Amino acid sequence: MNNSKAFGTALSRIRKEQGFSSAHQFFKSVGGSKSLGLAFMSYWDMERGKKLPKSWRLKAIMAALGIAPYTTKAQELVRAYFRALSGSDELIQFLAAPAAPARDLPGRDLAEAATHKALEQLTVNLTLDQWKARTRDLVTHICQCYLANTAGWVTVKEVADVTKFKPDAVQKALKALADGGLIEFSKDKARGLFAGKMIQLLPVTPATAMVRHAIKKNWDAWLEGSSRVAMKRMTVRMTKAGLNAYRQHLAKAVNLSAVYDSAEEHRQASAIYLIDASIFQVLPREVAKEEEV
Repeated sequence: MNNSKAFGTALSRIRKEQGFSSAHQFFKSVGGSKSLGLAFMSYWDMERGKKLPKSWRLKAIMAALGIAPYTTKAQELVRAYFRALSGSDELIQFLAAPAAPARDLPGRDLAEAATHKALEQLTVNLTLDQWKARTRDLVTHICQCYLANTAGWVTVKEVADVTKFKPDAVQKALKALADGGLIEFSKDKARGLFAGKMIQLLPVTPATAMVRHAIKKNWDAWLEGSSRVAMKRMTVRMTKAGLNAYRQHLAKAVNLSAVYDSAEEHRQASAIYLIDASIFQVLPREVAKEEEV
């Protein structure tokens, strides 16, 4: 296997691990050429090992895949990229000590790796059109949230009772979700297609900006009438490197909530919670800039 092929193999595998079942699904989901700055066949050639991307384009692809800087997957792709450029690992080895073999991992790290692997298998990605369908208005957004976290068939009356929306509004929202390929809908009952799954957040790209804004707007409106269950807040001074390291821990903690997911649980004995982890730079004062954890 030549080095470009090795890079393409790594890119293809990581794309699947991120929840995108095919290269075409990934390309469409993140906004296509508008977000990635290239045609589908150019991206497909990268996965097939026929060409390498420019370095700045690889950064855009990693961001679209939802791969955070400094993570294991980011390091693997960057290593494969530079290996393809230079033809060997000789220079790369000067940058870091070789990783310890998996068998040397302490028990806690092995448990974390196993949990991470299990969560990866639960991850799914929606297409951009599906995101647009679910965020068309507040009623549709909340109905999708309920069905995505509830197993089995649910009646229109139950959704209306839980959300306090009018049945007619719920009926229209469920039809829109069914048309968007997000749920099954039959007369007066519906069933979500992603119960028990982790829906991957949209990547931060120009093509997804309007949808991400709609998501935020819908959640802001809904949370005004929601009760806060828990809160922990503190201020701390950190370097950029320290912040990046902490963000990885925070992201893992948020994702860990999926381990406690109980979509099959009796609906009267459970509730749906939004886990919202945010980090703000408060000083020095800067123009607000939004980033995903």
